[in-house]
Amino acid sequence: MVVDVVGAVRWALELVGSGGLKAAPSFGEVRDGMASRGPELALMNAHELHRASLMMEQRFHVALMTRVLSGSLPHLEGSFKELTAYVAHYGQERGLNALRFGREGIAYWVRYWLTGMGSFREFGREFGIDGQTAAAFYRSHIEVLLDGWLSAGCGALESIVLRQMEDDALRVA
Repeated sequence: MVVDVVGAVRWALELVGSGGLKAAPSFGEVRDGMASRGPELALMNAHELHRASLMMEQRFHVALMTRVLSGSLPHLEGSFKELTAYVAHYGQERGLNALRFGREGIAYWVRYWLTGMGSFREFGREFGIDGQTAAAFYRSHIEVLLDGWLSAGCGALESIVLRQMEDDALRVA
């Protein structure tokens, strides 16, 4: 079973942001053949998922939200600054050397992870190294952190999404 945590969080944010319980029809009312309990339960699930995403460790939350809100340039700008600071801080632990090319190098690779803009060859030219060396550095010092934080963020919410999917399947059956 494929669990799209990013899509579920995106859906929850849209539902919570669309007006909350005021947007759901009153309890017991039937519209278009669907009892209003369905939308109310969906809204409760959205609130639960939203709360859980806010409670996770900040670096995991920011990495997850960059994928959830990937079309929002203002959000990416704020995330860029936060992720750059987190990589600079956590990129020195457990044998990582993210600061090898300074904060400018980290900023380049965080931007690359967020938007896909840039290349290993371009980084190599800017910092005086071979493109293959730049690729190896990115994968072993930067990408491992950012992808790990994204995975941790998704993993923290996966059980909630799975439970909600099971509940939906049982209601339909």
